[in-house]
Amino acid sequence: ASIDFKQAVNHPFGKNLLGCYYPASVILMDPEALATLSERHVLNGIAEALKHGLAQSAALVEQIVGPLRERGSAALRDPEYLEQVCKASIEIKCPTLDYYHDSDYNEMVPQYGHAVGHAVEHLSWSGPEHRPLLHGEAVAVGMCVSAEIARLLGLCDDRCVDEHYEAILACGLPAYVPATISPAAIRKKIMFDKHFVKRPSMGLPASLGSLAPCDGGESYAWAIEDEVLAAALVANTSRCLGVQAPPPKAGGAPARGLRLAGDFNTAAASNSETAVGDCGC
Repeated sequence: ASIDFKQAVNHPFGKNLLGCYYPASVILMDPEALATLSERHVLNGIAEALKHGLAQSAALVEQIVGPLRERGSAALRDPEYLEQVCKASIEIKCPTLDYYHDSDYNEMVPQYGHAVGHAVEHLSWSGPEHRPLLHGEAVAVGMCVSAEIARLLGLCDDRCVDEHYEAILACGLPAYVPATISPAAIRKKIMFDKHFVKRPSMGLPASLGSLAPCDGGESYAWAIEDEVLAAALVANTSRCLGVQAPPPKAGGAPARGLRLAGDFNTAAASNSETAVGDCGC
């Protein structure tokens, strides 16, 4: 995250609302320093590296997830693995900082999963009924919801969505919106996202490791209707519960019948004791 132009702090209304363009003069990265962090905080950083894989490179996804799938949390204490993840992430991120103003692709890639993720993260810290999520944990949830949105819009297939969940869960990261956070609260909080203009705007996947262009290829920022966002939240919760999501109504609005109703007015049940890696629904 330090390799960027923007620096910001949070505000009671939302994430990163106060800030400026101020690139660092020098960035020092020492993977051995990660040994001082808890596994949860290391995974928090892994989530941001995985974001670049899901948005830019299927090979990077496998490079990150493969060792965790095979060795579990032991990989998080392997300095060679962590150094490789850091190096690969730097190499794939830095090109997005070149010609920054020529295409919003260079904005949508680093922000993949963040529109929903920021809302979920901020809300998770808003009261004692919630279990606070770290930034990367919330972004992991946001990427799964983003994949659900892409499928609803016909931009990606079921396999792409399944691969999102499999990769994120294999890392030990959360994939589901916590039960204590209502869809109405997410919709309200997402209005404070920096890309919100009348509707939420975000990058969406076409396949594992590739974002979908829109507007004839001139943009990668998709404006999302409320009905589609609601249907994606239904799909995310349905997968968590192990049930079939109801089909969208004509026109794209989600069918009713689950806790996450299409009108964003259904309150979420409380379950603040759920572990980070659990479903939470």
